[in-house]
Amino acid sequence: MQVDWEKILAARAKTIVGFQIRSFFHLTEKPEVISFAGGFPADSGFPTAEIKEALACLLETEGKEALQYGPTEGIFELRQFIARKMAGEGISAPVESIMITNGSQQGLDLVFRLLLDPHDYILVEEPGYIGGLGAIQNYQGTRVGIPLGKEGLDLDYLEKKLKLMKMKGRKPKCIYTIPNFQNPTGAVLPLEGRRRLLELASEYDFLIVEDNPYGEICFEGEKLPSIKSLDKEGRVIYLGSFSKIFVPGIRVGWVLAPAPFMNKLILAKQATDLCSNSLGQRLLCQVLRSGFLAGHVEKLVKHYRLKRDIILESMERYFPPQVQFTRPRGGFFTWVSFPSSLYPPAGEILLKALERKVAFVHGDGFYSTAGKIPSYEARFSFSQPAPEQLEEGIKRLGQLLYEMQRLSKSAAVSGS
Repeated sequence: MQVDWEKILAARAKTIVGFQIRSFFHLTEKPEVISFAGGFPADSGFPTAEIKEALACLLETEGKEALQYGPTEGIFELRQFIARKMAGEGISAPVESIMITNGSQQGLDLVFRLLLDPHDYILVEEPGYIGGLGAIQNYQGTRVGIPLGKEGLDLDYLEKKLKLMKMKGRKPKCIYTIPNFQNPTGAVLPLEGRRRLLELASEYDFLIVEDNPYGEICFEGEKLPSIKSLDKEGRVIYLGSFSKIFVPGIRVGWVLAPAPFMNKLILAKQATDLCSNSLGQRLLCQVLRSGFLAGHVEKLVKHYRLKRDIILESMERYFPPQVQFTRPRGGFFTWVSFPSSLYPPAGEILLKALERKVAFVHGDGFYSTAGKIPSYEARFSFSQPAPEQLEEGIKRLGQLLYEMQRLSKSAAVSGS
């Protein structure tokens, strides 16, 4: 008798989804494909010489500890570094309030595992980060989409939605937001918006999960205080990461949370992996002790600013004027909108683009309606392709978009 896995799997296992972005990662391994799909840090920005030197020193001085299991919450020295980093950003963070995770994605998984019962309501940005939306769905949370404007969350819409939910006896557990250079749009929530969001969270009694992987990749304008730094009631759970400002391969992120929640997080993490990467944590400490990271981040910002400028200039030059795109002040992404009167859904444009050896991520997966309503939007990451690839890839797409536009107009004329 064959095993009937559909009957054996737990109900929550049937809701687990893959990330649309991951399905395109194999394309980045094909040299002939120019990929705007994955939000990868640039390989050219990895400090390989410094890491080689730091690893040699680390193995010489702390080899046994670096190769052994570590504490579930992370090694104390690294958590001290993070606490000082947070203090420099206006966040009072005792070491005991910080837990190291295998990248911020594990932090999201653990946070939502502890917060969500099936069908609990959680407010999300739309479009929003696929990894966050997927983690919520995996724990059977009900996502309530709040649209983004040019300046982040539409807080007027949010307030109306909260009033309506209250009238219906529905209460959200939390809101998940990326306020700095949001994934996928690059939007930034203004300071007054951050304060208003906290006011709404207090009035309607919900938590804020603030994810900040891109905050230090700021090209222009002032860096705004985090929502956590403005939090007076302990409503904000903060997630950070070294993946974008150092290297992603060591998988070091962190969660900063109030003590009652942190105690449960540590227990949940114990059951997941016992501890995070000891070698990666100690390597990071070695680098942080040297003071290398601050200068490295400055170089990365210049590098990514150049790439941002190239992709935006190329879109201006090669895309039809009807195609709109955001102009991020930091981060890795620009969000492109194709007018539905001239183009098919973005997923169909992607299939044509792949024929020309260009990849991006169409917008369907960034909405809670994924798979139900086709999107005419797409995320383009400018972080990984080389400068010359950025222009060439956008040029190829521009040619395709003009061709599709002509075909659309011809079909409209012939059908009239």
